[in-house]
Amino acid sequence: MDFELTSEHLMLKESAASFVKKEHSFERLRKLHNDPLGYTDDVYKKMAELGWMSLIYPEEYGGLGLDFSFALGLLEEFGRGLLPEPWLSTVMLGGNLVLMGGSESQKEEILPEIASGDLKMTAAYLEDDGMYELNFCSVSATKNGEGFSISGKKIFVLDGCSADKFIVTTRTSGSVTDKEGITLFIVPRDAAGLEIKPVKTMDGRNACMLEFKDVSVPESAMLGELDHGLPVFSEVMDQATAAICAEMVGGMSAAIDITCEYISERVQFGKAIGTFQALQHKAADMFIQKELSASAMYYAFASIEEKTEDRAMAVSVAKAKCSAAYLDVTKTAFQLCGAIAFTREADIGFFLMRAEVAGILFGDTDYHLDRYATLKGY
Repeated sequence: MDFELTSEHLMLKESAASFVKKEHSFERLRKLHNDPLGYTDDVYKKMAELGWMSLIYPEEYGGLGLDFSFALGLLEEFGRGLLPEPWLSTVMLGGNLVLMGGSESQKEEILPEIASGDLKMTAAYLEDDGMYELNFCSVSATKNGEGFSISGKKIFVLDGCSADKFIVTTRTSGSVTDKEGITLFIVPRDAAGLEIKPVKTMDGRNACMLEFKDVSVPESAMLGELDHGLPVFSEVMDQATAAICAEMVGGMSAAIDITCEYISERVQFGKAIGTFQALQHKAADMFIQKELSASAMYYAFASIEEKTEDRAMAVSVAKAKCSAAYLDVTKTAFQLCGAIAFTREADIGFFLMRAEVAGILFGDTDYHLDRYATLKGY
């Protein structure tokens, strides 16, 4: 497997780095921390104008027609700057589900709107007692005349407070843990009977809980086939999981840079503390953890790009490693930066909060280790 970034990949990465530096800052994060949405529409629209919302969509739907690997450079830079705009939820979850599982009419209607920045979508699939299992689904969709009636509750819907539409996993047949019997529906946020309860995450971004009380949707709102929604949903979730790994690698790189700069400037006993061997060892360990995470993440991207049979295992290896390493790297950064790291003025604190949240998005380390073992047949 040969996976090497081309000059086009690097140009996009440099463009993303320049954009984040110009349009975003840690001071902006401080101002947005208590904002209900945690981001601003003006920056989101600028990202759309650059074509980033349509990066991996075909040209016939208003996209750039680039392959999945081009998302890697964007996400690393988003992770370095902790850009809070809902690119991941809209492009990699909502839009990607429409692209991979939607009808032609759904693609023609939705994808150009996402590409222009006029529509935000996300996926609602997590439930109480379900942990991270995609097949755990008790939200029911019952046939009702010419459509369906949806009832139940979804938790921790990423960027749900700002989403215009939700793609919801529902149970149309079978028991709560069956892999068959799951159907996807597109539900608008203003649907009668849908209650949205905001949830604020540790890192200042938004999520929500959705409660469906006999929410009626037409049959045309069905995404994909009746009872067979899990395969496409699993494929999209693997891509989104690889994407969050790229963001985490970018975050680790930035955390290491901030820490190394601090210990190079902080003087104690007449010397920069970065000259102390014990601190050098810890800094080296941080770098090693980041490099191991990057290797696992790159392999996951390459496996998805080449559609290998073991791509699901590659994704779980990457997420298990990145979730553990990001938290370890940021905790070590706190130790090396000392008491200043605990203050609101210190930028490094944002990375620890993001590590906590990103580490559990789409499955934590324990979940993906168990998933890898199951896929491997252990």
